[in-house]
Amino acid sequence: MSQEQAQVDALEHLLMAVLKTSKASLPTEVVFEAARSSLAGSDGPPGTEEKTAARKYLDHLKLQVK
Repeated sequence: MSQEQAQVDALEHLLMAVLKTSKASLPTEVVFEAARSSLAGSDGPPGTEEKTAARKYLDHLKLQVK
């Protein structure tokens, strides 16, 4: 596993832990919508294919929180 992949995995697990343990105080719908907007904008991945893949994975993560 590359160092970059290890960092991505760690961040994903951290995000999921935060979202799952703070449901009452953190509106997850708002958080995921902000992330979706960020992915679609200039801060997101460079190409359409990459943006689509990232959005699909974000949708997958959202299902894990529910």
